Amino acid sequence: MSTKEIKWNSFQKLNEASAKSAPTSPGIYLLWVELKNGKWRCFYVGQAGNLRKRLLEHLSDEEENECIKNNVSKYSCGFEYAVVQSESDRDGIEKYLYDHFKPECNKISPPKVTPIQVNIP
Repeated sequence: MSTKEIKWNSFQKLNEASAKSAPTSPGIYLLWVELKNGKWRCFYVGQAGNLRKRLLEHLSDEEENECIKNNVSKYSCGFEYAVVQSESDRDGIEKYLYDHFKPECNKISPPKVTPIQVNIP
């Protein structure tokens, strides 16, 4: 399987200001939590038609995923994203990243599509 190169943004701590700096473009994103040993673990893989809007939703009181809400409210979290215009590419990339990281906050498996291998940030 060949690797599709995507351009990941620089890692940022997740807060309202940093989420507002994300583009309104469609893309794929990773949410990370800082562990006690100082390392980071990916706890959620997602995609969105509007990255800024989706990241802000994860920070809001209306966040429905209790696992995400718990991590964001109690721990230091961060995020990375890549703009990916094609929905079919986003589906395949999300599937690959989901299989790679096995994030605990993804309650629903990504679409049943062929994974698209990408460079890992």
